[in-house]
Amino acid sequence: MLADIEAEITGGESIADYFDAIAGTSTGGIIALGLGLKKRAALIKRLYVENGNRVFPEFWSRHPRLKFARQLFRVLHDHRVLEALLYETFGDARLGDSSARLVIPAFLGPKTQIAVLKTDHHPDFEKDHLMAAWEAARATSAAPAFFSGHGGDDYVFLDGGVWANNPIMAVVIDALSAYDVSREQIEIFSIGTGNQPYEISKFAVRGGFFQWLEIIKGATFLTTDNAQAQATLLLGPEKILRLEPEGAAAAIELDDWTTAVAQLPGLAKYDLAANRVRIAEFFRDKVAARHRFYTEPRR
Repeated sequence: MLADIEAEITGGESIADYFDAIAGTSTGGIIALGLGLKKRAALIKRLYVENGNRVFPEFWSRHPRLKFARQLFRVLHDHRVLEALLYETFGDARLGDSSARLVIPAFLGPKTQIAVLKTDHHPDFEKDHLMAAWEAARATSAAPAFFSGHGGDDYVFLDGGVWANNPIMAVVIDALSAYDVSREQIEIFSIGTGNQPYEISKFAVRGGFFQWLEIIKGATFLTTDNAQAQATLLLGPEKILRLEPEGAAAAIELDDWTTAVAQLPGLAKYDLAANRVRIAEFFRDKVAARHRFYTEPRR
């Protein structure tokens, strides 16, 4: 959808030029970093459409029983393939090189901590801007059971979706706390990956380890609903445009590249056409350059 917006609405101008802040969790964090670094949305799209099957080999989608057995004991996919693609995309750029303010949730261990990686748009944000962009992307997208965590000797990052699957409240709170703005001044264009209705089986209600895994998965879906509901109550429904796949497309598995490539680009074009007038309102005017306290604009 973002690639189509750049082609049809902005006339090739970077989407980052039109937003004061860009937030993203997990795969959304990768996209947010790319946009902030002024990568064309079409380039980011190619990362998924042309290279996604390198990160998520089709073998496991075709053999669900083997997939389940492997995930009981090991992560499913090789994080080194993802890291190579991220470095190929972002090079030596740092998070602080972003032209837009970035808000990227992650999960930090071994002592469990909420981590929100941010650009240096406030004097309190002293360190995150030094982080390599590819590492920030890897940190927010280290999905448990799919990839190993990303870290060093005494720390490890895991997927931000563990606590902020939808980062909408993280970016709202950042705007309200870092700046003297009112909630009436905030408008949000939010693009999701699908949030299917989730039912817990009677088996799960009995308790036990495997049953709790099912409940925990349901709780992850609830974090998306909760964040969206909170933001809507705080800002008002007229201030938020939320678009995401619905129906069967909302149920596509995280690593099912084949189905995603077959269905999602067409759905994005449909949603863009159906909401074109409202979407275009976000691209009327470019925003001012962001505040920088510890970095200089890239040249």
